[in-house]
Amino acid sequence: METTNSSLPLARPAGDGPAGEPHRHSVPVPGKALPQRETFAVAALAGLLHRYTGETDLLIGRQARPGPAETVRLRVSGDTTAADLLAAVAATRAEPFSGETCHAVVSTGDVPASDASPYDTSANDAPGGGAPVGDSSTNGVPANDASLNGEEPGPRAALTVLTRGEGGFDLVMSRAEFDADAAAQYALHLGRVLDALAADPDVALRDVALLTEEESRRILVDWNQTDEPVPDLFFHEIVADIARRTPDVVAVAWPGGRLTFRELDDQANRLAHRLASVGVRPRDRVGVCFPRGAESLIAQLACFKMAAAAILLDPEFPDDRVRFMIEDASAAVVLTMAAHESKVSGICPVLSLDDADWRDEPATPVGEPVKAEDLIHICYTSGSTGAPKAVMVPHGAARNLIYSMRVICGITEKSRGTWLAAPGYGMVEVECFSVLAAGTTVHIPEPSVVTSPEWLRDWLVSERITHTLLMKAMAERLWTLHWPAETELVNIRICGERVQSWPSADLPFHVFNLYGSAEATVVATCDITRLGEDLGEEGRAHRLPPIGRPTPNVKAYVLGENLEVLPPGVVGEIFVAGESLSEGYLGRPEATAEKWLDNPIDPVRHPVLYRTGDVARYWTDGSIEIVGRTDNQVKVRGNRVHLGEIEAVLAARPGVGQAAVLAKKDGQGDVQLVAYIEPGSGPVPEVRDVRAALQQTLPSFMVPAAYVIGGLPTTTNGKIDRTALPEPPRSRPDVGSPYQEPRDDIERSLREIWAKTLELEGIGILDNFFELGGDSLRAARLTDRIREAFDVDVDIDDLFDEASIERMAHTVAEARKGRGTALKG
Repeated sequence: METTNSSLPLARPAGDGPAGEPHRHSVPVPGKALPQRETFAVAALAGLLHRYTGETDLLIGRQARPGPAETVRLRVSGDTTAADLLAAVAATRAEPFSGETCHAVVSTGDVPASDASPYDTSANDAPGGGAPVGDSSTNGVPANDASLNGEEPGPRAALTVLTRGEGGFDLVMSRAEFDADAAAQYALHLGRVLDALAADPDVALRDVALLTEEESRRILVDWNQTDEPVPDLFFHEIVADIARRTPDVVAVAWPGGRLTFRELDDQANRLAHRLASVGVRPRDRVGVCFPRGAESLIAQLACFKMAAAAILLDPEFPDDRVRFMIEDASAAVVLTMAAHESKVSGICPVLSLDDADWRDEPATPVGEPVKAEDLIHICYTSGSTGAPKAVMVPHGAARNLIYSMRVICGITEKSRGTWLAAPGYGMVEVECFSVLAAGTTVHIPEPSVVTSPEWLRDWLVSERITHTLLMKAMAERLWTLHWPAETELVNIRICGERVQSWPSADLPFHVFNLYGSAEATVVATCDITRLGEDLGEEGRAHRLPPIGRPTPNVKAYVLGENLEVLPPGVVGEIFVAGESLSEGYLGRPEATAEKWLDNPIDPVRHPVLYRTGDVARYWTDGSIEIVGRTDNQVKVRGNRVHLGEIEAVLAARPGVGQAAVLAKKDGQGDVQLVAYIEPGSGPVPEVRDVRAALQQTLPSFMVPAAYVIGGLPTTTNGKIDRTALPEPPRSRPDVGSPYQEPRDDIERSLREIWAKTLELEGIGILDNFFELGGDSLRAARLTDRIREAFDVDVDIDDLFDEASIERMAHTVAEARKGRGTALKG
């Protein structure tokens, strides 16, 4: 069995810290004498490592001076008692050291502090005792004691316990892998495990208290000191107040149009009167199906004025999905535009804002009383049962979110914001509402602007935008570009996915890493630009960007399986309490009960604790770093996707027996969904038919890019063995078009660019880009490569008017006509 040291809590990635003097800390030992010091040391190390990592199979090295090096294999669990663990260590037959990497090493032979060795115990290394060890390491890993007597090196590990002549222990840890705070924590907690083993033979490992009350309070309370007063007005009331105070300030601007706060509020009042006249009442739910634009904001504000919840719908979603949402949420009416009426009709009354007669209603204020627990939005998220779930977002949570974003990001009446996020999700609260609530303008670009990093950068600069919100993929592309000195951008907020790289310190703006979900709005945030500057180049190399600390009036905890508080570095699940929580899932009490729990930490002030399903750990300063998911939810192009939902839709197709979906990283680092289909009875399903059916049912980001047809491997208990599923093929999939070879240099060059972008071979010039697995991100990447290769300025919409190589070649040829441009090599 081999492990890597970097898997231990608080270890630097890849152990790439500064080599040199290892840390050395004296380990607090029990008051009573330990008759079997080596046995206790091995048992304590095994107990601490199990508590820190959850590993049950441990390999501990032993080196007695004089004597040969050995290893002891132990199997432990949370139920293992102190007596059982000590007995297992004493009874386990040691094996000769065979060169395996050990979890930890115990070196005995009574090495005194005054030993004339490379160890220097003259100076404190960190609060809590101990002293730095002289440079007795190879690449920062401490040598075992055998090396002090000139013997051959024995077992090495990130953790080494040395015995001292007076009966104590020293913990030696690699400086390349751990900083001083981490070493001090390990030493203290190892001492507490030792004390527990000596004091109570019946104590189970899971019940050993690693943290004191003071340490627990620091994590649970001090790191969650977020209480702040928030103004009483709800969002629509804030907009109405701004309309009274500064009526002529532009609220929304878009190409060819603008709307002042007075116009925005007046039109929302008129529409609210119309909603009342068609029977909408307080606490009703109203569908809102618009692209990004002023009409969507007018419609939402009208709902809020009526104390009705807006069901956020996206006209880009498939018709069946939109209709499901309307019916599932029991919409009283749907607001939309004439172009989308067919998508939303047939379930409840539909009111098109193209019909101007609602504008004849009076503009007198409408203000049905609203309470904090009343719903502002119904947002749909992916669900494991094959159907999306409706999250109920209350006004109180939205009010706190809007306030938080304004304060954290410094949004004022002089700021200039954006609306770039998709309209069918609650991100409108984060990006758009926080700007409007500051009494300033939301700018909406042409849709094509957000398809290109360069175009988006140029638009942000030309419109003098100061604050914006982006999905991770676009943000990371933006911050690699050259930014002109005249940019007025103050900060970018990133959402949607785990950020895995640091922005350059040379950027003229700051980057905020946001963490949250529809169920718990924005939970934590971190200015990773400022943090990166504080850490310096070396510090950034040793850590991934965290999500930071909780936002105002939010409490965030990293807890274990039994809701116990965990030490920094130990992986657990994020739980959230406070003002950010939604009210649960609409019409799904069982699903709500699984996620919204009784809060044992602060039951009086915050009785509900939300289980996020996100795996994370604390840094020693209280910042939180996301590690992964507890289930099979993934992020695809910034959207949270439950793979089980796609699998359920696949399994319902004719000819499909079983289905599995995996998320894999492609060569560009983007997530690609791969569908694995085991045929059932009847004809084997055709890939093109399956893909076409999914496109009619699921949003584009949930449609798999690659498909594998064949039997699915199973584990011994009959479940699909996802670890044994093969990599997707690189060959051209079965598509509806006949295969045709390129006929000229442009088509051949385009095929090479397509092959690189899609990571496929054997593409024909009549094939459709999206049927081959292309998506919006790959389309943007393909467009950039075509512009570079042919030195042409072509619009992504022109290239994808007909998404084939043949058609693209015609578009490129027309763009190059008369310019005499040669292909770039």
